[in-house]
Amino acid sequence: MNYEEIVAKYGETKMKFSSYYKYSFTFKGITGDGEEIFASIGGESDDIYRTSISADTETTLKNLEANGLTISKAKKEIASWYSPW
Repeated sequence: MNYEEIVAKYGETKMKFSSYYKYSFTFKGITGDGEEIFASIGGESDDIYRTSISADTETTLKNLEANGLTISKAKKEIASWYSPW
């Protein structure tokens, strides 16, 4: 799946801040079908310099502008996408 297909299918999934590591914020969401979605934003200090995130930050997948996505169910990867930049 490409980015547009993933967002079309899972865009309304609620995502909650999960972790921060090496200039990247990770968000996690669970669909009604039990699929887990992990989305990352950032990756470089310039990318997240002005990004405001708190422990209870919640948004939807379509609003994240993610640069990395992984969707899995029962610990088996269904789809993934990473920005080519």
